[in-house]
Amino acid sequence: MTEVQCVYHDRAQLGEGVFWSERDKKVFWIDIEGHRVCRFDPATGKNDSVFVGQQVGTVVENASGGLVVGLKDGVYALDFETGVSVKWCDPMEGDPDNRLNDGKAGPDGRFYVGGMGPDGGQSLYRIDNNTTEYEVIETGVTCSNGLAWGLDHKTLYYIDSPQRVVWAYDFDLETGTASNRRVVVDVRGEECVPDGMTIDAEGKLWVAFWEGWGVRRYNPDTGELMQEIKLPVARVTTCAFGGEKLDTLYITTASVGFEESDWLREPEAGGLFCCKPGVRGLPSFQFERT
Repeated sequence: MTEVQCVYHDRAQLGEGVFWSERDKKVFWIDIEGHRVCRFDPATGKNDSVFVGQQVGTVVENASGGLVVGLKDGVYALDFETGVSVKWCDPMEGDPDNRLNDGKAGPDGRFYVGGMGPDGGQSLYRIDNNTTEYEVIETGVTCSNGLAWGLDHKTLYYIDSPQRVVWAYDFDLETGTASNRRVVVDVRGEECVPDGMTIDAEGKLWVAFWEGWGVRRYNPDTGELMQEIKLPVARVTTCAFGGEKLDTLYITTASVGFEESDWLREPEAGGLFCCKPGVRGLPSFQFERT
């Protein structure tokens, strides 16, 4: 069995958005309901946080410095050291019934982020490099989650959690558009829900499962479940490879809605976990502003 370690016992309400910064040699992640962006140093075990004043759905690295975050009311540039944020755009145009959720920088340097809200009323957006223009990539979304690109960058993998499938699209790197949607992983009928996702250097998908007590590795070409790593907490939210060799899988979890009996059952819920699953990942993409 792969040994899993809780590297930071945080009790985050809704940990998410984890990625490894090659620039800083640290792990960035978020607590959505705690309204904070976090930075964990695996060399020291220290975790720093900056509060952003509203729900934060995701964080990515800005190639020109700082971070890009998807907040309740739009996309912002964030200076982690000062906590200063500057709003770029709001693809939801101030809709009070939803918020931005999971998102990633793509291999084209653009920012891809989706909404979460009333059933089927949300979208997946592409934020262009000029930071103000955006396009809708997919509609009919309820809880936009996991994003990953294939090794040749010609395939986009995507999760709308309530659908309980992983979709694949043909991805056009030049235009940032997606087409020809099909199901590559199907967990319909299970109680757990697919959440965040990453891809390893062999082109296999790692999917975190809410109420699933772990992460799973799938072959997107066949839909085959190849590996499962169990955690001591039920609400597993996302994962990303990090470390100097990109051989450590960092995993975020949640404790939102917990009562005392839940803490007795899952004392490490909301913690940041890691393990070495025997494969390596790929560097996270950065947003490239023009």
